[in-house]
Amino acid sequence: MGGRPITAMNILCYPIKERDPLELAQILRGGAEKVAEAGAALVGGHSVEDSEPKFGLSVTGLVDPNHITSNAGAKPGDVIVLTKPLGTGIIATAAKFTDCPHDVFAYACSQMATLNAGAAAAMRETGIGAELAIHAATDITGFGLVGHLYQLARASKVGIEIDSSAIPELPSAVEFAKAGYLTRGDKDNRAYLGDLLNVGANVLDERLSLLLDPQTSGGLAICVAESALDTLLEHLKREGVETRAVIGRIIASDSPTLTVI
Repeated sequence: MGGRPITAMNILCYPIKERDPLELAQILRGGAEKVAEAGAALVGGHSVEDSEPKFGLSVTGLVDPNHITSNAGAKPGDVIVLTKPLGTGIIATAAKFTDCPHDVFAYACSQMATLNAGAAAAMRETGIGAELAIHAATDITGFGLVGHLYQLARASKVGIEIDSSAIPELPSAVEFAKAGYLTRGDKDNRAYLGDLLNVGANVLDERLSLLLDPQTSGGLAICVAESALDTLLEHLKREGVETRAVIGRIIASDSPTLTVI
């Protein structure tokens, strides 16, 4: 964190009279542990009684403007690197129907609980900036991979080509998608993109669902100059980032386009 103060506050909704207080203790303990892992300080929070458990964090701090990037600035020729596998929404849906093996669900949870700190550190080590190697990036959350990459294309005024065969996936995610274990976000993201998404005829629908799947604590999609790709991949490896998938590239375009092949 570079010595800059980062503070977090809990936001909790919980049916305390209906559920086991030990469950609540585990939720709060897990949140506190992740806050500490991120190098921040937990300074309090707010809770209300509610019928459905909800937990999150409000984070406040300072950042070095030389160490941040946005989803604008991607340049034609940049390569896109993804740092986590996809499929958390699909896996969670299968788990809700008790049709997901415990080890598959546990691994998905471990990915969701992994911070993006290592990937961010690798970006800083590689060099962030218009005249450096890292030109743009986005996290992958509720709009799915293709939704967030479309937003990046729009902000950067470029086109994007994605190689669907290079997309890293959580174990069993494609099989569960084929079986119909999809979130509402799949439908919403398809509607959001509509004709803006160009899909090759050979891309299977369950594979496309993986790209549309809303992610909980997804990875980063990093746009890096091709000449610095090996440097970024080496820094990611050194930082312990398991997934270092080269999934596509930025192309010149008069309008934001997104093509999946």
